[in-house]
Amino acid sequence: MTSTIAAGQDDHTFKPFPSGHEYDLFYRSQDKHPDRVPEIFHATWSTTLLRCGKHLMSLGHQMWADELKGGEGLHSPFGDTDGLLGCLSGEGRMLYYSQWRNEKGMVRSSKLERERDDEERPLLSHVTRAGNGRVVVTFKQTPNAKLTHVAEFASLEDFRRWHKDPAAEGKYPAVHHMVGGRPKQLIANAANFVMLMEGGEVYTWGDPRFRTLARPTTGEGSVPASQAGFVEALGGLKIEKVACGAGHGWLSAALSEDGAVYLWGTSLPGGEAEIRCLKEAAAGEVVLVELPAAEDGAEPEDVLDVGVGTNHVALVTASGRLCVVGVNKNGQLGLGSEQTSFPDWTEVTGMSKVQRVFCAPKATFMHTG
Repeated sequence: MTSTIAAGQDDHTFKPFPSGHEYDLFYRSQDKHPDRVPEIFHATWSTTLLRCGKHLMSLGHQMWADELKGGEGLHSPFGDTDGLLGCLSGEGRMLYYSQWRNEKGMVRSSKLERERDDEERPLLSHVTRAGNGRVVVTFKQTPNAKLTHVAEFASLEDFRRWHKDPAAEGKYPAVHHMVGGRPKQLIANAANFVMLMEGGEVYTWGDPRFRTLARPTTGEGSVPASQAGFVEALGGLKIEKVACGAGHGWLSAALSEDGAVYLWGTSLPGGEAEIRCLKEAAAGEVVLVELPAAEDGAEPEDVLDVGVGTNHVALVTASGRLCVVGVNKNGQLGLGSEQTSFPDWTEVTGMSKVQRVFCAPKATFMHTG
């Protein structure tokens, strides 16, 4: 049996999550399958959304008024500091989070609403929203398609107006990108977008400050920051996963097929809490993570998973160790210390058999088994 454990607590340590009454209610709705482990579907400063089987449960600011079935097919969640704003269904239809308030302004119900099906409305494969409000989507492709069409909008409102009537005059995307291949992931941090292709290539675009694009944006042969550009620093590697702060921060990471992790960007730009290994990196570089050796002095291990928060990063090694780095003002590193930052990689002691990790802006969640 596995469990979900979260850091970001008052005593700066990891604890089971969810727990107590909320935990019992959640599992009671899972067709009486208490061995199912909830996964973090979406998390921000004020809300954590859990998924277990076909069901979703929200803890924090957003509270669900009814049970949402069919959650297994939902993907590409995006939101803001208050919580979830929307996601995609398995068939590529948009669902938007909505609330109904009473005359006193109190929330009485919250749910995901699906816009009316329309054959003219294109099916989407990915959607994400950066912290600056810009929204990017990719479109579902035919099986033999070799080109990805990416549409970028200045705001969620602009995207929704276009999505309701894509053929309407004056509602076109602000920017259109075309990238060879098929997309596997599309994510965003404060002002940048990262797209991983099924072939393992990584593309970035957005705000070029703080080394956030991992590629040069000026000079001969370079692609401007506003356009989707290939990250040459990761060329020749088969990247399996990318991660960044889900609308927050300036950090990004890539996990390669051979178990190596590469970082770029910065935490707390110009501050004393900046992650040490990133300080000397140039704009077009990525940094290969070198973890501290295990207590038995064994050789460096492969990495199985990586999570990125606003200003912190967490890694899971092949032996189940959890290593963290970055800001710890909210206890998000789970080290049991009130030290506000750890500029070097540090192992979280007392934890074993860690399988997966997920970082919210100021919290860390992990699955153990």
